[in-house]
Amino acid sequence: MAKHKLRVGYIGTSISSYFAGEYNQRPRAIGGLEKLSQELDFELIAVHDDVMTEEGSIRAAAFLRERQIDFLLLQTAACSMGEQLLPLVKAAPRLGLWATPDPEQDGEIKLHSVVSMSHFASILKRYLKHENIPFKWFYGHVETEQFRDRFAVTIRALTAVVNIERSRIGWIGNLSPGFNDMIFDERTLRSRLGIAVLPHELAELVERAKAYDPAPVHTTVKEIKSAASAITVTEDSAFDRVTRLYLAMRDLASEFDYDALAVQCWPNFQPYYRVAPCMAYSWLGSEDGLAVSCEGDVLGAASMYLLNVLSGRQGSSTLLDMTALDPATNAMLMWHCGVSPRHFANDDGIKWVDHVTLGRKGDDGPYGVAGDQVFAPQETTVSYIGDDGSSLLVIRAEIIEHAKKGFDGTRGWFAEFELNKEPASLMDLINTLTVRGHEHHFAVGQGDVTDELMEFAAWKGMRLIERVPEAKYLQLEGVNV
Repeated sequence: MAKHKLRVGYIGTSISSYFAGEYNQRPRAIGGLEKLSQELDFELIAVHDDVMTEEGSIRAAAFLRERQIDFLLLQTAACSMGEQLLPLVKAAPRLGLWATPDPEQDGEIKLHSVVSMSHFASILKRYLKHENIPFKWFYGHVETEQFRDRFAVTIRALTAVVNIERSRIGWIGNLSPGFNDMIFDERTLRSRLGIAVLPHELAELVERAKAYDPAPVHTTVKEIKSAASAITVTEDSAFDRVTRLYLAMRDLASEFDYDALAVQCWPNFQPYYRVAPCMAYSWLGSEDGLAVSCEGDVLGAASMYLLNVLSGRQGSSTLLDMTALDPATNAMLMWHCGVSPRHFANDDGIKWVDHVTLGRKGDDGPYGVAGDQVFAPQETTVSYIGDDGSSLLVIRAEIIEHAKKGFDGTRGWFAEFELNKEPASLMDLINTLTVRGHEHHFAVGQGDVTDELMEFAAWKGMRLIERVPEAKYLQLEGVNV
């Protein structure tokens, strides 16, 4: 969930020979935006004055800069001059240009708003091209669906931008061994997206977990057990340890104001504390809405947090592997070994089980506690912030009913893929991800927020993962990795 409200500025420009005042352009816009600010949860900072000169724009720009707005919605309330735009481009880091229709489409022209929006856009792209000022255009009166739908995407995308730019991720342990594809440069990530990554030793978390009094641990264990449709954990004492880890991660995140955690769940957890921490990650996601990526994947944690902010849901997204393919149904099994929050589950619910791989062939296992669930059919968004924050994966997919339940763990069969809002076959998608060497984790959130992801990438100057159609020959040329 978002922690920081987007600060949106509004200004309406015009010149005196047109009829912005007579047609109530500014009050109509401000009144409508005030209603939208409640609905979409942003802060509106409006310039109420009639801005009809360059000097008026200079004064308004100073007013808006003082209030540190994140986005300026500049309405050409009527025909405006280029000189009015120039002071305003420095009033906010991001700009919207907004035109409204004339009251009639014949006879004497009254507003001429569209031409001024086009004029301003051309100035930004041509006269000010060296400044590379990002902007998005809007059309229609504030109460129309045409304006509202387009504007709502921007509010959600920019709310994600300002929250990502202030985000803090706690990194506990390190990457799991061999996860070289997820090595990242913290300095580059922070420079590009503003994400701060703060390290902690795994031993710090374990010692914190051991220090809790038995009473609150016992109460939480009862609550966790009561949520399960079945429990088949070999060692009941594992619930005490994994619940202590849940409390430790919850309180660590609160104490350090972390938006997400990336935790190395193996191999060191097992000799340190004889537990698989999966259930703690799952419970943090379902009950606290906190994104926790397994295997120390910091970029995965950032991707999960991005989906959480965009969706606005109380429960967290999850992190999955691309695990099995069924070309006959054009479906892909996405799976992990027990970390997904229980709100993804179908009517069978979540079961608490021993970890499905850790310790299963050794004398010291098995380790508990992990989740086991099949995901309910639903619309999802699959994403990943890659390449130190320079690229973004944008996939929409449906989780479908399938004849096979899939491997034990937390999983679902995904189908009906869209990549960057365009249909993509299963094999084209696999080819794209494999040929491009995409990181092997995928953040998955409930619902479709692909419009917002596409806009987020545009505002942040991120490269999208472009489709590489499957072919029988080796594909190298023209593939950006």
